[in-house]
Amino acid sequence: MSRRPIPILIVSVGFILIGVGSLLKAFWPLLQEGSAISRHNLMDSGLVLVSGVLALLSGVYMLKKASWARWLCIIWMALHVVLSFFHTTFELAVHSAMLIVLLVILCGPSGSRYFRAGVE
Repeated sequence: MSRRPIPILIVSVGFILIGVGSLLKAFWPLLQEGSAISRHNLMDSGLVLVSGVLALLSGVYMLKKASWARWLCIIWMALHVVLSFFHTTFELAVHSAMLIVLLVILCGPSGSRYFRAGVE
């Protein structure tokens, strides 16, 4: 059995935490008493919910050596880079740097060995 590289463990746990946090953020407005839920807030919560589920799935299945999960993680971050074009330059730079780090960790030599071992 191959050992899980520490950077992949950190990324996986990070995405699990991001997913759980996003789920809480998605449901929080719906749980507030007395607050009127607008169509806009409901749409925002739905998008955050989908994003959170994808991040959570990615993190859990990367721990299980599923190669598709690393690609889901990379696509998830790439979509955040695209969304950052509509926000501040700093946000775009941070998301772009995070995407590069994810690519190096998940597609580099140790990441490729780890996910290849999951197929065997």
